[in-house]
Amino acid sequence: MANNFNSTTASLTDATLTTVKTATSNKQVMIGCLVSNTGASAILVDIVLNDGSNDRYIVKQAPVPSGSSLEAISGKVIIPNGGAIKVKSDNASGTADVIISTLEDVA
Repeated sequence: MANNFNSTTASLTDATLTTVKTATSNKQVMIGCLVSNTGASAILVDIVLNDGSNDRYIVKQAPVPSGSSLEAISGKVIIPNGGAIKVKSDNASGTADVIISTLEDVA
């Protein structure tokens, strides 16, 4: 089975936990997660790994100043089959763009 590199993007539009990436077949390896603050004021960011039933924090309330970004992981995170990566900004308007890079179809 071939491994495929992929990226998924999202713009947060409110202060709710938003699913950005879902592993629908096989495991996936998250090799990058970049959150950019697109708003005029600092935000706090949560990034969560869901294993199919439970949410676990990767990052909790990480500050991201206006006009800057956060590279959220320095290693690799396995997203199990049926799992997901979710992201939240504390700003009511979201004001963040998210890019998640993955290695997919990992057996």
